[in-house]
Amino acid sequence: MTIATALTSAITTAPAHVAADALSGPLADALISAALALAALMATAVVLTRDTVRQAIVLSGYGMVLGLLFLILQAPDVAMSQIGVGTVLLPLLVVLALHATRRYRDTGDEPPARDGTERGQGAGRSGGRGAGGRGGGQASR
Repeated sequence: MTIATALTSAITTAPAHVAADALSGPLADALISAALALAALMATAVVLTRDTVRQAIVLSGYGMVLGLLFLILQAPDVAMSQIGVGTVLLPLLVVLALHATRRYRDTGDEPPARDGTERGQGAGRSGGRGAGGRGGGQASR
């Protein structure tokens, strides 16, 4: 037997003491099933929560559970992304949007128009044109 064939056979055959997979067997299946059930429970809790601020908090918990599920499924990069986006960023955006809309709802004011005029006065979005934005006059021939 030459050295090259000995090295090739040593590389291609796995040692007998190495486990086939770290996440295999009945205990691992039970862990995955429990994580999937917890994710389904949290998703249902997000949908059934009626108060929007509480729903954002439950959404954050759902993002954490999904991150844990991805970690159990041996996808740490996806888990880190999920924890960053689903647990922190998305609920933060929801809460900030709720705060912005409630500020106008509580005062009764409408947000300012884009062109600087108050709503209900001036040209508005049509730019001073007549109905349909065609200029309002007769068409030239």
